Amino acid sequence: MILGFSTHINRKPTLFTNKIVKAIWQLFPNQMNELAHSQAFPDFYVYEEISIFEQEKLNPKLHTIREDKTNRWKAGMKIDFFINCRQKNMFRFAPVLPVVGIQKVEIKWFELFGKKLVRIFINDHSFGSVKFDDSNLIVTGEVLALAHNDGFNTITEFFDYFNEDFKGKLIHWTDMSY
Repeated sequence: MILGFSTHINRKPTLFTNKIVKAIWQLFPNQMNELAHSQAFPDFYVYEEISIFEQEKLNPKLHTIREDKTNRWKAGMKIDFFINCRQKNMFRFAPVLPVVGIQKVEIKWFELFGKKLVRIFINDHSFGSVKFDDSNLIVTGEVLALAHNDGFNTITEFFDYFNEDFKGKLIHWTDMSY
C-alpha cells in the first residue's frame, strides 16, 4: 500500500527520504548494495541534496505515525514509499518493504496549572510526557527517541507537527518496537 511522505513541513525540509533510506541501508546492507548495482536502482532511489557529512549526522527514520480510522495497516502488508502522492511527479524513493509491526499510539494534550502538557500512550500504556514550562521542556520517558525514530530532529519539532490530540498507529518497517 502506498505510504506518502512529506519533503517539507512548515517550509522546512524534513529529509524523511534520506532518513528512511539510511535506515534501510543499515538494516539491509547486502540487499541494498545489490540493488544499487542493478538497473532498478535509479528508478526509485533519491537523496535530498545534502552533503555526506550532513547525511552521516541524520538519525534513521524507523517508523511513521499515521491516522488509521479504517484499520487498514497491518503487519505483513507491503509498504510502497512515495513522495508527491497523487501528483504527476509522484516518486518511489525506496524499495517495497513489509510492515513488520503495528502499535497503537495516542497523543493527549492538557493544560495543567497554566502550562501545556502532552502525554503519549503506546498500546494503551503511558510512554512519556512533556511539560512545556516557559522555555524549558520537562520530559519523562523516551519521547526524544520516539521523535528521532519518527524522523524529527527535536521534541519541539515533533510536537509542532503533532500539536493536537491524535489517535493512530506506529507503522514499523524494522523490528523495533516500544
